[in-house]
Amino acid sequence: MLTAALVTAAVLGVAKVVRDWLILRQVRAAMDAGTSEDRVRIGMRLAEALGGGQSGPAPEPPAGEAVTPPR
Repeated sequence: MLTAALVTAAVLGVAKVVRDWLILRQVRAAMDAGTSEDRVRIGMRLAEALGGGQSGPAPEPPAGEAVTPPR
């Protein structure tokens, strides 16, 4: 029973690492291919998804992008 629990935990841990690696690979590719405005937008979304708080005033959005206030 203990062995099964350890194997399950190991498999889930490896799966999470692989998933995170794939996500970061896609983010890196998008950052490399995008414009500077795209990089800012991706970075802001990534920080929000990772639970990062803002340490200062909110940056200005790129020109022409509609911004909805957070709920």
